[in-house]
Amino acid sequence: MTKLVKADLVLDFSGEVCPIPLVKTRKALDKMEKGEVLEVIGTDEKARTDIVMAVNELGMRLEKMATDKDGKWRMLIRKR
Repeated sequence: MTKLVKADLVLDFSGEVCPIPLVKTRKALDKMEKGEVLEVIGTDEKARTDIVMAVNELGMRLEKMATDKDGKWRMLIRKR
């Protein structure tokens, strides 16, 4: 059975381009407590790639990532 992960904070960057989504995602993660989950939504592929790289570099956990048919992506990041 798949465990449902609920976001503690949601940031929607639809229509915004990098570096704004990356910068705001990192600032939000800095303010969050260990174990909390951030949901990030966007449309810019460069931002998606940069955020995934930052998550890995920061030692966070990417819980889930999906892209819908219209190109909008969503990811769940757990702060470690």
